[in-house]
This record gives sequence, C-alpha cells and structure tokens, in this order.
Amino acid sequence: MKRVLEIITLASSAEAFIGNQFSYFQKERDYEMHLICSYGEGLDTFAHKQGIKYEVVEISRQLAPLKDLKAVFKIAHYIRKNKIDIIVAHYFPKASLIATCANFLGGRKTKVMVAHGVLHDTMSGLVRKLVILEQRFDVAFAKKVVCVSPSVARRRIEDHIDEVDKQVVLGDGSCNGVDAIEKFNPTKVSIKEIDKLKRQFNIDDNDFVIGFSGRLVRDKGVVELSQAFRILKEKYPAKSIKLLIIGEPEKRDAVPQEVLETLLDNLDVVFTGRISYADIQKYYLLMNVLVLPSYREGFPTVVLEACAMGIPVVVSKSTGCVDSIQENVTGVYTDIAPMSIAENVSRFLDENYANNMGRQARKYVIEKYDHRIIRKYMLQVLDSL
Repeated sequence: MKRVLEIITLASSAEAFIGNQFSYFQKERDYEMHLICSYGEGLDTFAHKQGIKYEVVEISRQLAPLKDLKAVFKIAHYIRKNKIDIIVAHYFPKASLIATCANFLGGRKTKVMVAHGVLHDTMSGLVRKLVILEQRFDVAFAKKVVCVSPSVARRRIEDHIDEVDKQVVLGDGSCNGVDAIEKFNPTKVSIKEIDKLKRQFNIDDNDFVIGFSGRLVRDKGVVELSQAFRILKEKYPAKSIKLLIIGEPEKRDAVPQEVLETLLDNLDVVFTGRISYADIQKYYLLMNVLVLPSYREGFPTVVLEACAMGIPVVVSKSTGCVDSIQENVTGVYTDIAPMSIAENVSRFLDENYANNMGRQARKYVIEKYDHRIIRKYMLQVLDSL
C-alpha cells in the first residue's frame, strides 16, 4: 500500500479541486489517502465521506513568516509520522513552496505538483521574477507537474518553469472536472428550490440575469464587468437586467472601493456572499449567462459548473479561460473591456440562442470534463510513479 498526501490551501478547494478522487484512488488502487489544508466548514464531513486521514495546518495566502515556518515543520512531522510515499502539492500562492520545504525535511518523498495557473501573468518587475524563480524551485523537486490546462502548460514552458518531460495535462484540462451527472445537473434541482431563491433575492421570471461567481478582485475583471453592466442598462432600458454576484471582496488585489459601493447601491445588483459548495449548483439556474472576464485563470471551474447546468458563458481569452469553451458552441469569448463584454452578453438576450448554446454546453462538459473522466487521468499519474 502506498500512502499519498495531498496538500492544498483551503478545505473548500480540496472539495472542489480534488473531490472524490480520494475515495476513488483508495477503491481502485488501495492507495491510503491523506489531506493537509487549513480548516474550513464541512472539512470533517468531507474527510469522513472520503474515508481519508487529514491534518489541519493553517496555510495563509499572505506572507506570514512565523506561521509559514510553523506550517513547514508541522507538515514535515506529518510526512514522517505517517510514512508518506507520494506528495501531491497544489500550487496556489505559497502552498507549494511550504509543501516543498516540508518534503525536504520530511525525507524527500516523491512529489507531484499541480499547477493551478500562471500566477505571474498579471505581475511585472522584480515581483514577477521572484515568483517565477520560486516556481522553478518547486518544480526542481517534483517528479511530475500536472498543468490544469493546455495554455497553462504552454506558458510555463515559455517562461522556462517546467521541463517538457515532467508536464502532464489531464485529458483536455482541469484538475478534477465536475460531477455533471449527480451534482451539476439541472434535472436534480427542483423548481421549488429555484423559486425560493428567486424570492429571496428578488429576481422575477422575466429578469435577464447576468451571473458572476468568484473572488471579487481586479484580476477577475470585476471592474470591467461593473462598467459593462452599466452600459447594458443604458442600452436596453426596457429590459429588466440584473447582475448576480456570488463571492466576497478580498483585500489582496482589491476592487476599488468606489466600484464596490456603486454595485452595492444598485438595486439591480444581487450579492449572495460566499455560497457553500454543497449548494452552489442551484445558483447557476438563476442566471441566463455566466460572465468571467478574467485576466488569468488556471482552468476556470466555474465555467464548467455553469455549462454543466446548461448555462452558456462569456469568457475572456486569458490563459486557462481560452481552453474552457467551444467558441460559439458552448460560449463566446470577449475582450476584457466594458464595451466588448456588454456586446457579447447582449447576444444572449435572444432566448433561443441562449437555450441552444446551454444545451450544447452541458453535452460538452459531460463528454470532456465529467470528473469520472478526469480522475482516471490523475490515477494514471500516480500509477506512473
């Protein structure tokens, strides 16, 4: 029996980006699966359901030298104590570096790095150079690098971060796909549940709802989206157009306060706050279209989730995003500019056009990105070690 430890920043990320790979690997190959992440609501239930051992280690996203050092030693101790054979380190800011250092102290076990994006895409100067150097350091101690999309793989080669023979892309991309049969399936959500949510957020059946789901930061194109929403309201005064925002503002890369205040003061903007992963699928059915004008992604899972629920998308051509749709079949591309976003969103005011694209989007996800497909590719990576 081999013991595999997955290290990721957040408990919610473990559920979304690894999911039932844990139970699947244990069933298919008798791997003993372990998890280390920061504590989050539902972690105990998730770990019990997956049948895994886990340890809570605070891995903060901001620079915190003492906490980071403590995390390194705690993870190293866990590696030694549990006789871990393989480490799967998920590259989010700092998490992979902490995992690499802990692995060094814990006995240099076989390491797989999962590259969830190109963090330095929106950086410049010295900071960009330091982030690239840090990633090269992480990769030097990795046997394999799983890139979550073909465009991420290309960028990492262009920036001399990875060696080609170390790289792996799971099928057409993503790290876990989505459960398009049981969870992200519109037929699994009752009309009563949707009607209840509509009443809660004051959404009428005749409203045209533009959806956004993610961190409220500049990198996600929130500023441009807010301006595009204003353009649409002015251009189509006879239409009842609303903006549904799922997520919370963050301090890092924060959206300007005046933009947030403008959105908060607008009665046609609905803020849900952070939604539990257990319920997120219901909220896509409040939307007519999902918009993600992001400057950088690894592989936008929200696009797969929306498509699986039969909701078409408008998405940028940034790294990661460019891999997530079939153009003019499951969604459309947009420039990260207010007028371009507005023009592309307005195409979905045609209900027949939107519905047809939504049907194609769901079919596409089932064929390419259902988690039952993606997890087999990840199992092949573990088996190859």
